[in-house]
Amino acid sequence: MLSRVVSARRPLSAIRRRPTLSAALAYAVLSVALVAPALLPGHTLSASDYLWSGAPWSAERPAGVQELGSNYEEVDAVTQFQPFLQYAARHMPDVPLWNPHQMGGRPFVANSQSALFSPFNWPTLLLPFWWSLGIAAALKLFAAAFGTFLLARALAIRYAGALMAGLVYGFGLFFVVWLSWPLSSVWAWLPWLLLCIWLVVRRPGPRPVAALALVVALQYFGGHPESSFHVLAAGSFFALLALSRIARGARLHAIGRLAAGLAAGSLLAAIALLPFLELLAHSGDLENRAGRTGGHFPVTAPINYVLPEYWGRPSQAPTQAFAFSRAYYAGALPLMLALWALVSNRSRERVAIAAAGAVAILITVGTPGLFEAVTAVPGFNHAYNQRLIIVGLLALAQLAGWGLGDLLDGVRRPRLLLGGAAVLLVVPVIVALVRVDVSAGAIGDGLATAWGFVEPAKETAKDVVPLGAAWLWLGLAGLALALLWLRASGRVAGAAFTALALGLVVLDLFRVGMGQNPAIPTEHAEQPVTPGLQELLEARPARFVGLAPPVGPQALAPNVAMRYGLYDARGYDFPIERRYNRLWRGYVTDEEDGFAPPTLLASTQPRALAALGLLGVRDIVQPPELPAVPALETVYDGPDARIYRNPDAMPRAWVVGAQRVIADDDEQLLRVGERLFDPRGEAIVSAPVGDVPVAPPAVRGGSACITRYEPDRVELTATSPGRGIAVLSDVHFPGWKATVDGREVPIERVDYLLRGVPVGPGEHRIVMTYRPWSWRAGWIISLLTALGLLAAAMWKGGRR
Repeated sequence: MLSRVVSARRPLSAIRRRPTLSAALAYAVLSVALVAPALLPGHTLSASDYLWSGAPWSAERPAGVQELGSNYEEVDAVTQFQPFLQYAARHMPDVPLWNPHQMGGRPFVANSQSALFSPFNWPTLLLPFWWSLGIAAALKLFAAAFGTFLLARALAIRYAGALMAGLVYGFGLFFVVWLSWPLSSVWAWLPWLLLCIWLVVRRPGPRPVAALALVVALQYFGGHPESSFHVLAAGSFFALLALSRIARGARLHAIGRLAAGLAAGSLLAAIALLPFLELLAHSGDLENRAGRTGGHFPVTAPINYVLPEYWGRPSQAPTQAFAFSRAYYAGALPLMLALWALVSNRSRERVAIAAAGAVAILITVGTPGLFEAVTAVPGFNHAYNQRLIIVGLLALAQLAGWGLGDLLDGVRRPRLLLGGAAVLLVVPVIVALVRVDVSAGAIGDGLATAWGFVEPAKETAKDVVPLGAAWLWLGLAGLALALLWLRASGRVAGAAFTALALGLVVLDLFRVGMGQNPAIPTEHAEQPVTPGLQELLEARPARFVGLAPPVGPQALAPNVAMRYGLYDARGYDFPIERRYNRLWRGYVTDEEDGFAPPTLLASTQPRALAALGLLGVRDIVQPPELPAVPALETVYDGPDARIYRNPDAMPRAWVVGAQRVIADDDEQLLRVGERLFDPRGEAIVSAPVGDVPVAPPAVRGGSACITRYEPDRVELTATSPGRGIAVLSDVHFPGWKATVDGREVPIERVDYLLRGVPVGPGEHRIVMTYRPWSWRAGWIISLLTALGLLAAAMWKGGRR
């Protein structure tokens, strides 16, 4: 008996001796557990089975893959972020600075979303790709949970409450559903940022400042500038709370330390920030957003706080598209504890954090007055402010931690606690019942949907899914209420209550969160090279575009070309180079769905074919089920795809013998879109290029061919009968340098957005390399800043 007591006490004594390490281990185990199905051999944390639903793979979709894959809401991760990582991994240890596979060529590192410098992406660059996605997700979960725990401890929340806070933020639904996006790579650092701000204000010295700088840089490296803006804005408001807790005379110095940490962090991230800022300055994104204001959710969206599957889940009976963006849910017991924290103690920290969380949530639903005031502020005016749910989640996590600590100190008003929890249990169920057609069959189907993961029939889903959400809430909130009653009535002691509370929250959040990021067989994540795809591969380096059906995936979805080494003129990546953006919007398509840029879409209209031809688009891929386009020549027609030849396709490189000078950019754009414009006969330039004849040409142009085509280097052989311009149908962008026969020459912008190099008579070897100043200056600044911060952290005067 004595040995059993001793063995039972060992875990408790270990926790008391090393509480922080014990918390870290607990979060590590839970992080791995949540993604464990994806870590099994032959599985991956990806919804790439989505691609089987579109050309050229739909005809070969495996029997075990459902229409639109296991989670169609992860389409961006499938067609954007994962191809970025695969592209980078193929070129490691070199860092590819340019991406020739989309949008006529564009900077790669500068897009920010590639996020090569985020520690969360390092596993995907170093380990087997499909398996590494689960590791990367587990690292994000751990960082978010453990950082929240440390923040809670710094705010003097009891150990058990801090454990609760880490669970709520790290495994809350909004964080979990975004695991495959770079957004979560930024949000994972939010609690760490607030922690460092708290320490910098309260503990003078270089080490807290160096820690703040490191976290600022890491969140920049996450790969989503808009989320970085929201995170830094939240940090600024939190700094006001921290400053209010120190003597007035010390505040000015504390503000200086905060500014130093922010500045040093920005310099440390220069390797990523400078290329991004350069691309942003040459992009059309600000122009596209002019006159637009960020949107918001309907006021009914926060029903997800209590009914997380009110609109279903993408992997099981969804009734609304992209419901994951409204994933407010943070658990039944944490919600009750957060409310109790405000009732039992209204300290400055609690009120401030609760107010910040409430304001964030009110912004997400467009609260009149508040929403207009916030969106009048630069930065917030064009941002997707619905993502401020993450700020509300962190606030709720801290409040839940305080609430748990208060209950461990005793329950002074048990009736108020239990009455409020009972109301919170009942009201959501009433709401669900009122809004649906209730029948005995629907109630039973709802129960099976909630706890049996049964897919309801489509014709009854609109009623069954909300009822399933009600059953789910009844089970989870009912257990939470029962646990609170046990504590309020004195039937469970503090240690037992803590263990039960933490266990219930794990059960709650795992039940709702597991499956949001499905684990699928690796063989379903990879799509083969079909005959139609082989046709495109053999045409390289010619570009292609795919057409979109009225409903469903596009043919060879944009950005997926990176997986196969193809060259797609379309693309979905930000920021979008300004001239490419204007050409595409002006000639290729005028369609825009308000959610994604039109650069995803292509057309077969005559003006579109000419513009695409200028970019070297030879082939146009169409889903085979769509009606044929009789005006175009069909070069391939199979069960996987139909491919047409673009009659206006230019070669990827050529030589012209004449130039036309048009100084105005808008006039240039107008002229390259004219049907009479012949890019083979003349090049439109902003200023005269050497001694090249002015149109009409005195001599005919020559020819050129690409002999080597790499991300940051292109080699061509060009032959010209006289003075001319060798044109490469890649987007012109600062940082590209050229040599002709070993002699450095300028790269001119020709035909509005392409690259041109002046050549003389004869045959020439042209080499273009991409070495932007922003990359060179960025890594030098980052390196020097890192050395300075390391010296500051090692300085003995920083010890306290």
